[in-house]
Amino acid sequence: MGRDYKCTEPGCGKGFLRPEHLSRHRLNPNNRLTDRPKQIYQCLNCPKRFVRNDLLRRHQKRHERGMWFRNSGGIVPSEVCQIEERRPSQETRSSESDSIPRADMQNSSVSPNSYENHNDEPDNLNAPSTAPPLDQNSLPDSLHHMDANAGSNVTSLFWDPSFSAPDPLLDFDWLFDDMSNFTAGDATLTSDVISPARTGISDMSPPSFPMGSQGIRLPVASDPSSFAPWSVVQGRLFEALNTLPQHILASPFFLPSCLSHFFDLYFQNYHPHFPILHQPTLDPTQAPPLLIAAIVTLGSTLSSEEGHFQTSVQIHDSLRYIIFNSPDFEPPASLWCVQTLLLIQAHEKMFSTRKHHQLAHIFHGAIITVSIGIESGYFETFETSQLYLMKRGVSYVSSYQGLNDLELSWRQWVEIQSSNRTAFFGFVMDAQHSFMFGHTCVLSVQDVRLPLPCPDYLWECGDVLEWDRLIRKSPELPGFLPVLKKLIARTPIPPQCTAYGRLILLHGLFSVTAHLKARDSVTLGVGGALPDRTRQSTVDSWKDTLEKAMDTWSFCLVSRSSSLALEASKPLHRMAYVAIYTDITDMHILAGAPSLLGNMLSDADLVGATARVQTWSERPEAKRALYHCLLLIQEILFTGKPYHASRDNLSLRPWSLYHAALILWAYGFMEGRRNLCQGKEISYTAEEYLVRMLMLIRNDEDIGIASQQTSELLGAVRDSLIGCRWELLQEAYGTLGRLIDSS
Repeated sequence: MGRDYKCTEPGCGKGFLRPEHLSRHRLNPNNRLTDRPKQIYQCLNCPKRFVRNDLLRRHQKRHERGMWFRNSGGIVPSEVCQIEERRPSQETRSSESDSIPRADMQNSSVSPNSYENHNDEPDNLNAPSTAPPLDQNSLPDSLHHMDANAGSNVTSLFWDPSFSAPDPLLDFDWLFDDMSNFTAGDATLTSDVISPARTGISDMSPPSFPMGSQGIRLPVASDPSSFAPWSVVQGRLFEALNTLPQHILASPFFLPSCLSHFFDLYFQNYHPHFPILHQPTLDPTQAPPLLIAAIVTLGSTLSSEEGHFQTSVQIHDSLRYIIFNSPDFEPPASLWCVQTLLLIQAHEKMFSTRKHHQLAHIFHGAIITVSIGIESGYFETFETSQLYLMKRGVSYVSSYQGLNDLELSWRQWVEIQSSNRTAFFGFVMDAQHSFMFGHTCVLSVQDVRLPLPCPDYLWECGDVLEWDRLIRKSPELPGFLPVLKKLIARTPIPPQCTAYGRLILLHGLFSVTAHLKARDSVTLGVGGALPDRTRQSTVDSWKDTLEKAMDTWSFCLVSRSSSLALEASKPLHRMAYVAIYTDITDMHILAGAPSLLGNMLSDADLVGATARVQTWSERPEAKRALYHCLLLIQEILFTGKPYHASRDNLSLRPWSLYHAALILWAYGFMEGRRNLCQGKEISYTAEEYLVRMLMLIRNDEDIGIASQQTSELLGAVRDSLIGCRWELLQEAYGTLGRLIDSS
C-alpha cells in the first residue's frame, strides 16, 4: 500500500498512510519543524506530555483501566528516558480510534479469585460481531509499521514504543516506590488479599502446590498416509544439513515417521509452556528447515528411543554453526533465526551433554550481545556499535503473495506476537539460568518493554475470520513492566494474564533478585569494609519486598484448567524464594559437585565457598530458604505416586529438586560442624526428616539436630534421578551418592 502523505521537511522524507499521522509527526517536538504546539498538556499520573488535550484525555482513560502509561502519541521528557534518545525515530503512534476496536476493560473486571478463567474465551466473545471486515486502515499501529520502506520491516525484539518506562539503567529503586500513581481500586484489592508483614518463619502460611502430571505427553498415533508431507521435510533437512557426517544423515532419526513424531512431541510437551511459534500457520514443508531441525531435535529428547536422543546430540555438534553461516544470521537477523538459536540454547542447556551445556552458556551472551555495526537506516541514530542481537532488530517477511487485506493483517499480527513471545523466551532463560546455573544475567527487566502475550484462544486460533472476530473483542494487553511493578507492590496479576505471561512475570522477579544481589555484593563491601547497619537494613527491605511479591504471584498458580506453563512454574516459584537468600554456586562447590560454569576450582574457591555458606547458615534468613526447599521436595516426591525424573517432561523440575537437596544438606553439614557431638545417634527416614523440619521451622524452634539427618532424603532424591539422559543430572546422581557415602 502506498504512502501518499510525505513529510516535506528537508532530510526527512517519511511517508504516512493517513494525513493525521503526518500531522502528529509534524507536531513532534523532536522534529525541526515550524508547526510547534501552542500548549503542552502534562499527565498528572506519569511522565507523559501531550500536544492536544483530547489525546491527554484518552491517555488518562488508560490509567483508569489499570495501565501505568503508554506511548499513545505523548511525549516522555528527555530526563525521564535518557536512553530513548538513542533509539530510532519512528512515526508517532496513532490514537485508539485508529486501532482495532477493543472491549471496554472497565466492563470486564474479574475478581481476584477468578484466575482459573484466564485461558477461556470471554463470554462476550460469543456474541455475534457487527463490526465491518478489517481493512488496512483499521489495523493496530504496530501493523501499520510493518510495511514501511527501508528499515521499517526491522524492529527491535525487546522494545515496543507502545510500552515505555523510565529508564534508570541499573537503578531498580523505581520498582519499589510507593505506587502513588496507581488507582485506589488497586490498593483496596491488595489489602483484601495480602496479610500483614510477617515478623518471622512462624508467621508463614503453609501453602502447598502438589505437582501435576509428571509424564511425557504422547501424541496420538498418526495414519501412515499422513507422513507423506514429511518426505518433503526430510529432503529439505538433508539439503540444509548436508555438511553433517553421512552416518548421521543415514540415521533412522530422519525417517518421515520419526520426524513427524518428534514434531508432535515438541508441540505436546514443550510448546505449551514456551509458546513462541504459531502452530496454526507453521507449515513444516514451507518453514525454514533449520528451524524444523531445532524443533525435531528438541522433541526427540522426549523420545523413548535412546538412539534418537544420541542422534540429536550429534546434530547439535554442528547445528549452531550452520546457522551462523546462514545469510539469515546477518543483521538484522530473521525472526526464525533467533527462534532457532534460542531453541538450540534450550536443548543444549537443559537436555544434552556437559559440553553442550557449557557451549550454550558461552553462546547465550553471543546471541544477546554481539559487537557488530548495523548499516540499516533504522539504527542510524544509535551512537554505539555494541548492539544487542535480539535488541538490534529482527527482519520480518516483507510481503505475502496472494493474501487479501484481512489475511495479510493476520499474518503480520502473528509475526509481531511471535517476536514478542520470542523476546520473552530469551528473557526467561536469561533470568532463570542466573540462579539455576549460576550464570550472570545479560538482560534486565528494563530491557523488556513489551506487552504481555495475548490470550491463548487468540494465539491458537487457526481461522482468519475467527481471529478477526476475537481480536475485536479482546482486552488491551497490559505491559510487562507496569504489571511487574504492581506485582512488587503486592497487587495480584490481572486475571486475563495467560499462563505464559505468569511464567514471564515470575522470571521478572528472578531477574530483579539477581540484579539486586549483584548490586549489593558490590555495595556491601565485598573484599572491603563491612556495610553499615543502614545499608544492611535496605538490603533486608528489598528481600522482604520481593518475597511478598512472590507470595502475591503464587495466587495465580490456582487454575481450573491444566497448564504446562503453570506446572513448570511450581518448582520454579519455590526456587525464586530460595534465590533471594542463597548462592547456589557456593552450594555446588561445598558439595564437591562439578563446576556449574565449567571452570577449574582451586582450594581457595573451596575455602571461600565454605566460609560464605557458614555465614549464610548462621543467619535467620537461611530458614526461609530451607522452608521452600522442604516444600518443593514434598510437592515432587511425596505425592502418593513414584517420581521418575527420566519420565518428566519438565527438565528443570528434577534440577530444582537436586538444588533443594543440596541446600538442605549444606545447612545440615554446617550444623554438624558446629555441634560435633550432637545428633550422630539419630536417624530419620526421608518422610520423618521433612515432617520434623517443617514443624520445627514453622514453630520457630531449633533445627540444629534434625537438620543433620539428611542421608535418607538425599537417597530418595538420588533414586528419582536414575536413568536421566541429561548429563548434568547424571552428575547430580553421582554427587548425591558421594554425599551419602561421606555422611
